[in-house]
Amino acid sequence: MNSLLLLPSECLSAEKAELSGARALYAYDTHGIRAGQTVRVGVLGGLKGEAKVVSATQSAIALDLSLSETSLPSEPIDLIVGVSRPQTIKKVIQAAVMLGVRSLHFVRSEQGEKSYLQSRSLDEDQILDESTKALEQVWDTRAPEIHVHRTFSYFLEKKYPGLVSGVAHAHSLVAHPSGEPLVVADGSHFASSHVVVAIGPERGWSAQEIELFTQAGFKVIGLGERVVRVEIALVLLMGQLQLLRR
Repeated sequence: MNSLLLLPSECLSAEKAELSGARALYAYDTHGIRAGQTVRVGVLGGLKGEAKVVSATQSAIALDLSLSETSLPSEPIDLIVGVSRPQTIKKVIQAAVMLGVRSLHFVRSEQGEKSYLQSRSLDEDQILDESTKALEQVWDTRAPEIHVHRTFSYFLEKKYPGLVSGVAHAHSLVAHPSGEPLVVADGSHFASSHVVVAIGPERGWSAQEIELFTQAGFKVIGLGERVVRVEIALVLLMGQLQLLRR
């Protein structure tokens, strides 16, 4: 177990917390929480530190808390991802949370299956569940804002401007096979910049969507000749950006 993430409602005070029901069963069975242990914990949206397990059963767990550390700093990166198949959505959420992006926006696209918008993986409770797993993996407490947008054009016209509004140095990138890969010489552009990155669904963005992205000021970039899955493209781009920024 890397850490246990507590919900604010589970904290009885700054020093004590209690899990019950399904949450206690999860901690007991999945994390192996037992009385007498000292475990790393964090409170969603709050501090992190250690907890002494006072008592533990499959139905109730009591913790004494000692929290003093703040959450990890987020990366000044906003992600736009075309709505994909449910399992891919889960992987994208976990990757985005673990890599510390500022926000994640799922957007309906022309070449994505429309039925995916009805997936339970986009429900608030499922998003929280995947975010919790990722935060426990990296021992963090801050999850990015995650939104679902059901109209591509409305998002690009009305919501995207808010991501770059008031930002002195912002770069917007859209991944597409026709684009040129990022190179070392690009590093100076990203050193202290806010970045918006758009990654399409399994079939990619349509030609019309790429045109709308470029009209909105996005630069088209590529990832080479290999066609990779959505979650892999996300990790590749995040790794490249982090390297260039440093």
